[in-house]
Amino acid sequence: MNLLDLSNLGALVEDLVMGDTITISRPAGPPVLNPATGELEPPPEHVVYDGPGAVLDSTATPGITVPVAGQPYPDDPKTTYRLLTPASAPVAARDDIVRVTRAARDPALLGRTWRCTQPGLASTLIAVRVTWIDENNPARSSP
Repeated sequence: MNLLDLSNLGALVEDLVMGDTITISRPAGPPVLNPATGELEPPPEHVVYDGPGAVLDSTATPGITVPVAGQPYPDDPKTTYRLLTPASAPVAARDDIVRVTRAARDPALLGRTWRCTQPGLASTLIAVRVTWIDENNPARSSP
């Protein structure tokens, strides 16, 4: 059986678009009591992925659905960001945290975090992995 291989397309997208370094992490367990403060604190994070990626906003190829002829609307107006990682990257889980640790072009990405709103997409034909993300701190001013 000869299946279509999109790995060359994925490598091209990685070379041309994924200039940032992305870290995907998740809590390593339940919150931990800090005896000094009496507060529950998040546990240390477990890094799931650290490597090339790109954060795209809603202006980058927005999805359009046409439920009634002539009345297009955005698929998901609340989730305006997408994360691209190589197809070989692990699939992010819902509520994983995404950080840009090195920004190739836009320094405003540094210091911001996003939450994965659903597991990373999987497909029989895949060039790059796409994960829908929502910004954790949208009101924060850029550095």
